[in-house]
Amino acid sequence: MSEATQTSSIGEGNITPSSYEIKELIFFSNAGKEVDIKNALQKIEITEDINHPFLECVLSIIDAANFYEEQKVSGNEKVTILIKRTPLDGTNEKVSEFNLTFFIAEVFNFMRNSPGKQFYKFRLVSEHLYSNQAKVLQRSFQGSIGKLVKDICDKDLKVKNCTINTDTKDIIKGVYPTIRPIQAINWLLKNAFDNGTPYYFYETLKDGLQFNSLENLYEKDVYEEYEFIPYFEHDTGTTGSYNEIRKRIRSFASDFNMGKLNDVGAGAYASTLHTLDLAKKSYKKTFYNYDSQSLKKIGKGKPFSDNQKVLDRSLVDLKEGKNYFISLNSDAFDSHKNYHAPAFTTILKSEAQLQTLGYNTHSINLSGDFGLSVGSKIKISTIKSTTIEDAGTPTVMLDKHMGGTYLVTRVNHLFQDEYNMTVTIQRDSVETKDA
Repeated sequence: MSEATQTSSIGEGNITPSSYEIKELIFFSNAGKEVDIKNALQKIEITEDINHPFLECVLSIIDAANFYEEQKVSGNEKVTILIKRTPLDGTNEKVSEFNLTFFIAEVFNFMRNSPGKQFYKFRLVSEHLYSNQAKVLQRSFQGSIGKLVKDICDKDLKVKNCTINTDTKDIIKGVYPTIRPIQAINWLLKNAFDNGTPYYFYETLKDGLQFNSLENLYEKDVYEEYEFIPYFEHDTGTTGSYNEIRKRIRSFASDFNMGKLNDVGAGAYASTLHTLDLAKKSYKKTFYNYDSQSLKKIGKGKPFSDNQKVLDRSLVDLKEGKNYFISLNSDAFDSHKNYHAPAFTTILKSEAQLQTLGYNTHSINLSGDFGLSVGSKIKISTIKSTTIEDAGTPTVMLDKHMGGTYLVTRVNHLFQDEYNMTVTIQRDSVETKDA
């Protein structure tokens, strides 16, 4: 059994949500040979991020059989991974698995501290990242941004598992300026908006490539509510214990990032848009004010207090703090708009919501969950700071300032002695007033 495979089971199910089993770990050599490398594996780390349109996987290898030389490892080899867990009957989790295909992008951290073993790591990436490096786009385009992104994923990157939100309305027209497919999508992403919210292009272990708006992510149902409390009520091995451990936050850390210094200069609360229509020779200013907009938010409160002032002015009045400049050409096409046109009416609101999302950021550690991914919406509850002796008393209440609803923006999956996850969660305000 692999050093990285951990299972604890009763009957047909694993008794803890940190259990897992590596069913398959196959290395495909450049010579076409398939090699099972489970027994050489020390651990697996896989990262998904809402700002990255690919997955990154790191395999830590203990090579005691001269595998590296025998298989003539040189990079670009395919690796398939099948990881599975069967939960106890009656729990809230279904039978779960990850069936993944990666390609080696780098071999690094090579080390030998004894004659009989060598240690190194494989950095693996999604296949479409290789496809991206092999092609550039040099063609005209026409259509909604969502439709253009879907065309690139289907025709250029050849992605089989992707979900593209095509709700973007404006039809734009232009030419891709000799740019790689993913860079072209990121270029289009700058002007993709849904009711004033930005779009994200990312990949998850569970659902593949995703192109979705912040508004749609906020409107999702809450995936699960997690708790940060110091005691357990059920015995290990029971259904109640499995569900309790699955929802338990093991550790909680935060940089908070609640300062207003950067937010004021980034246009989070007020900003100005300067537009110049080259065809009509007209210039216009448009102002943004946080309080005057109907924003799509994940939190109930505001990311700042109305009592906060700079130069004796409220934060929402500091419109000179951030300036945007857009060139328009209303006569460029008879029936379509140019590349910058969608940003004209929504960029101020969208950028403000993008900035405020980072207002409250935490990193939590959970038992492995095959269903939790980037883009999920979760709730957390934590008791106020107190002694362990007083934690279970009725007088101890929940910390409303820290608890509430968050968006998952990054997940690091670690398969070693156990399957654990380090999850980054963010929101745009707290649940209480006067932040």
